[in-house]
Amino acid sequence: MDANSRGAADLLRALMRTAARFSETGRSLSDANFPHVRWVPISDLAGRAVRLGLELALPGHEIVFELSVAVRTDGGFAVRGEIVLDGEDVFLDLPPAEIADVAACTATLDRYADELIAPARGQVGRLLEQCPS
Repeated sequence: MDANSRGAADLLRALMRTAARFSETGRSLSDANFPHVRWVPISDLAGRAVRLGLELALPGHEIVFELSVAVRTDGGFAVRGEIVLDGEDVFLDLPPAEIADVAACTATLDRYADELIAPARGQVGRLLEQCPS
């Protein structure tokens, strides 16, 4: 296998791992807070960009955890991550990362997924406490 094929396979594995982590988080939060939390995975491929994440629906709120990876014209990658509450309030906006190689991109995907998933349980708990009984 040549270097480009190996890089593509590594990136695909990292994207699949990230999607699985978001799915497990959504499933876990939904199971732990049934019937108050519903979740939908986000996984879109559009041209040279991929979006991964999850959308949580709670009584009166929606919270979206999203990572995006785009292939730049120079062959590098641009990675972004954010958590948005109710379609407008940005709870967390990770700095855009411009990355030159696949290994650094996969490491950034893992780190950004950690940073997005870590506050999920706390955010859901806080939002559920605010809901009228």
